[in-house]
Amino acid sequence: MTDAHTFQTLLKLAEPWFITGIDLDSAQEAMHVHIDFRRDARFACPDCGAQAEVYDRADERVWRHLDLWQCKTWLHCRLPRIRCGAHGVRQVRTPWAEPGSRLSQAFEAKVIETVLACQTVKAACRLLRLKWDRVNAVMKRAVTRGLKRRGDEAMPYLAVDEKAIAKRQRYATVLYDLTRGVVVEVADERRKASLEGLFAGLTPAQRAGVKAVCMDMWEPFARATATALPDGERKIVHDRFHVMQHANKAVNAVRIKEARALAKAGDDRLKGSRQLWLYGQENVPDKRRADFQALLRADLETSRAWAAKETLRRTWQQPTVEAARAHVTAWLKHVADSLQGPMHAFSLLVWEKLEPIIRYCAHPITTGKAEGINSKLMAIQRSARGYRSHASFRIAALFHCGGLSLYPAA
Repeated sequence: MTDAHTFQTLLKLAEPWFITGIDLDSAQEAMHVHIDFRRDARFACPDCGAQAEVYDRADERVWRHLDLWQCKTWLHCRLPRIRCGAHGVRQVRTPWAEPGSRLSQAFEAKVIETVLACQTVKAACRLLRLKWDRVNAVMKRAVTRGLKRRGDEAMPYLAVDEKAIAKRQRYATVLYDLTRGVVVEVADERRKASLEGLFAGLTPAQRAGVKAVCMDMWEPFARATATALPDGERKIVHDRFHVMQHANKAVNAVRIKEARALAKAGDDRLKGSRQLWLYGQENVPDKRRADFQALLRADLETSRAWAAKETLRRTWQQPTVEAARAHVTAWLKHVADSLQGPMHAFSLLVWEKLEPIIRYCAHPITTGKAEGINSKLMAIQRSARGYRSHASFRIAALFHCGGLSLYPAA
C-alpha cells in the first residue's frame, strides 16, 4: 500500500515533518512525494544548534530518492528558514539529505554501492538512470566525507610511488599506508614538491609517528622525505625490488656487450639467453636449467655479473643492519676487484644509497602492497578508458582504494 503513512515510515520522517501527498506520473514513470512541516515547529540553527522559530520558506527543492516499483521517486519540499540570534537567517538541514545534495541519503548510499560494485561511473549511470555529473558529484562528496572521518590514526609505515594517469608522460604521486594497505592521498605530477605536499597533508602527530617510508631510488622523493618528516633522512627505505631492477639492467648491459663481442668471433652461446640472467637461482625453469648451468661454468663476464647480482640479493636476508652493512661492503670490494663496466657503475649507486638499502633489515617493508593497489587502479583505469585530469584520478583512487568511510550518516 503506497500511502503517506507508508512513505512516512520508509523515509523515517519524525515530527515536525510529515507527508502531504503523493503524485504518480505513469507516463514519465515517476512518483512525487511532497513533504511539509508543522507551522509551530522550532528548528536548530545549522551553525550553532540553537533552536529558533520559522522565519520563512525557501523555494521548493527536489531530491531523487530510491526507485519504487521501477518508478523514479522524487521528494519535494519548501524548506523552512529560521532567524538565529547569532547567525541570522539560515536554512535548516533536512533529515533525508545532506547539504548541497540533490539526492536523498538512501539514494546516495545506493550510488556509492553501485559504483564500488561496477568500478566504472558509466556502468553505474546506466543502472541508476543518472547522468555522469551526478554520480561524479556523489563520489566527490563521499571522498570528502571519508577524509574528514579518517581522523588522526597512526601511519607508521608509508610507501610512495608514481602512477601514470594519462598519455604523454602524465604522472601522479601516490602515498600509501602499508599497514592498512590503502591510498593515503594523491598529488599531481611527479616532483619533489608533490611528495612534500602529501606529507604536509598529514597531521603533526602522524608525521612524527612515521617509522619508515619505502620508495624507489629516485633522488627527489628522498629529498622530500628528508625535509618533510622529523629525522626524515633516517626513515628512507629503498625498495629492494627497485634495487634489483637496477642490478638486472646492469647484468643485461654486460650480456649485450659480451654477446656482440662473441658474435664477431662466431660464438653465439649468449644468443637467446636474455631472460635466463634475469631469474634468481631458484626460479630458473627446469627445462632451461642444464643450459643455464653450462653458461655459468663458462668463463663469461655475464656469468660473473649474474653471480654478483645473486650475492647482493642475500643482503635482505641478513638478520641486522650491521650484518647487512658488512655483507654489502664485502660485495662492493668484490665488484671493484673483479668487475668493470655496467656492474661497476651499479656498485657506485649501491655505495651511494647504502644506508637506505640496508635499513630494510630494521624496517622490512617493500612497495609490494602499493603495487597490489596499483594493479587495482590500473583495472579501474582500463574500465574507465583513462582519466583526463588529475582531479578525476584522485577521486577514483581514494574512492576505490582509500579505505574511507564513504557512506552518508544514517
